[in-house]
Amino acid sequence: MENIGIKEEIMGVSELTVMVVIYSGIMTFFLVPFKRHQSNEIKRPITFKESLQHISFHKKAFLALLLLGFLLVAIWFGYEQKVYHFNAHSGYPPISLDSKAIFYMCALLGYTVILYLLLALCISLNISKRKII
Repeated sequence: MENIGIKEEIMGVSELTVMVVIYSGIMTFFLVPFKRHQSNEIKRPITFKESLQHISFHKKAFLALLLLGFLLVAIWFGYEQKVYHFNAHSGYPPISLDSKAIFYMCALLGYTVILYLLLALCISLNISKRKII
């Protein structure tokens, strides 16, 4: 279906890069727990599964989940508003941008999962490099 009259606003590479860096920084801050009374010596190496549990079950991880949910809802309602405005005021046949909204939501979710797994991997590798008692 052809999008008659809707101007597609494509982000430049620099704008997209800035948004990805900011989002990655905020998610990293929310997913990495505070270091409380941790010494450099540990009793045994940490596994990847334990690292996933370590970054999943703390207070700040809930804020990361809230941020992700807010962004997914914002993407969906942003596209719904664009479609409503176009259909209500253009005089052209009705359009639907649901597939584009779902694509962007899946891309954000996929990037977040990759970031989550990379953080867990980095944490487990950093802890395994420490001196084991």
